[in-house]
Amino acid sequence: MPKVSVVTREKAHEVSRPAGYAGLADALAYYDDEKSPLHLHLHRIAPGEALRIGPMPTDCVAYVWHGAVEAGGWAMAKGSSLIVEHGETLEVTGGQEPAELLTFHAAQTPAEARAGGHVHLLPSERVPRLADLGGGSSVGGGMHADSGCPTCAVWLHENHFPGRAVPMTPEEEKRGIHSHSEDEIIFVIDGEIRLGNRLYGPGTAVAIAADTLYSFTTGPEGLSFINFRAGTPGDIQFANGMAISETGYWKDKQLTPEYVTPR
Repeated sequence: MPKVSVVTREKAHEVSRPAGYAGLADALAYYDDEKSPLHLHLHRIAPGEALRIGPMPTDCVAYVWHGAVEAGGWAMAKGSSLIVEHGETLEVTGGQEPAELLTFHAAQTPAEARAGGHVHLLPSERVPRLADLGGGSSVGGGMHADSGCPTCAVWLHENHFPGRAVPMTPEEEKRGIHSHSEDEIIFVIDGEIRLGNRLYGPGTAVAIAADTLYSFTTGPEGLSFINFRAGTPGDIQFANGMAISETGYWKDKQLTPEYVTPR
């Protein structure tokens, strides 16, 4: 896989009965080949239909992008998330309107996997969020999975950026060039992400290999995305030599998810 791979919804391909899922015949696969360290599928769930997640050899994180579902006896509205740890299963049922569920997981079992065997549910109203994370940028965010769980190490956070009518200057963009120590997937849930001279809208996934320097900016209508890693993030390394702890950054914001368990 290239160090940076962009897949729009139109470029995602239909797959029949992807491994690790049952109940629904088809899904849209963004990344599912052997060269992709992280896999991403989009499941379209009609009212009353059911998708079973697991059992898998790796932990799976799901995010309700559109509509609403029921899982483990809880109503999961748009913006909710859930974790199905390796070895466990969970049935997700469509609500009163069609729903779209994004699922992320590592392609390979990590060398030092945690215990697994649990399900964690995070209804949207329980997601810890801040409208402004500080620093004068007016960027908001929320935390779904912070790698702090004793039985799973997955990560999923969300960010919300204000619109920008005028693209950044080269000097401004240069300040934002950075890398992460883990493979990651950014998924645009609303607005537009600007990569170079191109704007990509909702339904775009960007897979970025570990230790790859990159930057992005927003479109005129703003940008909202979720960001998945299969393991605990290390430091964010900036091209100018600065480094910050990513887990430390979010802990300082006191955004710790408090999950509910299936009833």
